[in-house]
Amino acid sequence: MPKRVSAEHHDDNSTEEEIVIDQAVMAEVPDFGDGPINDDTDYESDPDDPGNPTSDNYHDHPGEKISGKLLCAVIATGIMAFIGILTETMTNVLFPTIMEEFSVDAATVQWLTTGYLLTVSLVTPLSSYLNRRFTIKSCFVVAVVLCVAGLLIAAATPNFWLLMAARVLQGIGTGISLPLMFNIILEQSPRSRLGLLMGVGNMVCAIAPALGPTVGGVACESIGWRTMFALLTIFLVIAFFMGFFTIRQPRPTAHAKFNFVQLLLLLVGFVAFVFALDQFGAAVAATEGAGGKWLMAVVLLVVAVIALVWFAALCRKSRDPLIRMGILRNVPFRWHLLAYVMLEGVTIGFGYLIPNLSQLGFGASPATAGLLILPGALLGAILAPVGGALLDRFGAFKPIMGTMVLAVVGILLMILLVHPSATVWMICIGYIAYMAGFSMAYPDTMTAGMSVIRPEVQPDGNAMFSTFQQLAGAVGTTVMSVCLVIAQSGHEQGTAAYAVATQSGGKWGMVVLLVVLLCAVASNLHAFMVRRREARAKVAAMQ
Repeated sequence: MPKRVSAEHHDDNSTEEEIVIDQAVMAEVPDFGDGPINDDTDYESDPDDPGNPTSDNYHDHPGEKISGKLLCAVIATGIMAFIGILTETMTNVLFPTIMEEFSVDAATVQWLTTGYLLTVSLVTPLSSYLNRRFTIKSCFVVAVVLCVAGLLIAAATPNFWLLMAARVLQGIGTGISLPLMFNIILEQSPRSRLGLLMGVGNMVCAIAPALGPTVGGVACESIGWRTMFALLTIFLVIAFFMGFFTIRQPRPTAHAKFNFVQLLLLLVGFVAFVFALDQFGAAVAATEGAGGKWLMAVVLLVVAVIALVWFAALCRKSRDPLIRMGILRNVPFRWHLLAYVMLEGVTIGFGYLIPNLSQLGFGASPATAGLLILPGALLGAILAPVGGALLDRFGAFKPIMGTMVLAVVGILLMILLVHPSATVWMICIGYIAYMAGFSMAYPDTMTAGMSVIRPEVQPDGNAMFSTFQQLAGAVGTTVMSVCLVIAQSGHEQGTAAYAVATQSGGKWGMVVLLVVLLCAVASNLHAFMVRRREARAKVAAMQ
């Protein structure tokens, strides 16, 4: 029988059907997960499983505490993920300096970020396999070593291509560490504190890319980008010792077969897709030879689709897939996943767009371009755990939908404030509003999605969230680069016309990001509507 909730959340006129539906969709206090009502697939969460936050027994331990060792383990892996993600957008503001130092053009230098994100997105799907095959601590140690090596090589590199190799090396380490943090939270956190810890974990993913331009801009003008890369290793060493003595293994490892064919198909699919976007942009901006670029873009897109469809088919047939694709049969999960991916793409897109727009369109210095991001990033750092706490208190629906509306308002402000007579600090106003909404909606969206699948396949769900998160970052960076390149085409850099064209390209980039954000709002709303519909079906079946 469905349980009733306290009178402080429902008035005397509430019917039992309304209460059940409200539990399933709104997950009232502190019933974060008393829904959804799932379909019959094997991958969906069991409402009677006390280890799942959607369980009816979820409220049996409202006073559960977060242990000191668990908190240190989350912080240690969080520092690793933070440094890895920070360098994604930190590098963006360094592009003009690196272009001059190594004599490369804009189309080449942007691969420092895009190539890094592609590497992370290719390694992240392995997290489900690594989680089953190796201990958490061994994965942690390998990730630290790779990240430290990548940073030190980058700091000492004599040429661009060695710098590119260093970024790839660091990308492998970040690809291991990012899902590691969420696996620790999902497997070891008290159920009644899951929303809070997921908020803290996602704060890393949300705030690090926003702080990157600030760190990069200030470092570039004060100590130099090479020194900055070297200094970041200090934080990784601290994280290593903190994690080495606190990370515990909650389950035994198991033998799992590694499928190289699936990894190869994923590699081909992701790389071909990002290159296709790049070629589409080049074809639009080209004054001659556009036909060949259009053809190449189409061919690459077809290759990407074939590779990814083949990958999904092999995963569904394999006994040891890289990712259990069957979890996508869970309708609310896949719509929350889509919303999460689009939110990430929008934020990474801004991490590329705002620093470049402010420098090339408004003539700002690298430090100023980075500082534009700082107020919104700091506010987001404060509000991300608040979003998780609100989810624990009120359920997923209200915090997610309310804060996403705030994010939409923020982008609208930025679009209205970008014009030739504007100052770069006017952009900052809209970005603060966007980050206030994003930083709360982003972690709650992942928590809502992960709550609807069974605990035994949560590593696969985590791998899927983390994989497409990084791919979204690569796509967001590429799309914003394309928007600026198209607008700047035919104008000489350094001229007034070039600056105006950059402003125009920046505004159109913001319009694109607004459309993507609205699609994310619709995706989350659809997920909640499905959950409500399934709750009504359960009520009807009980009568």
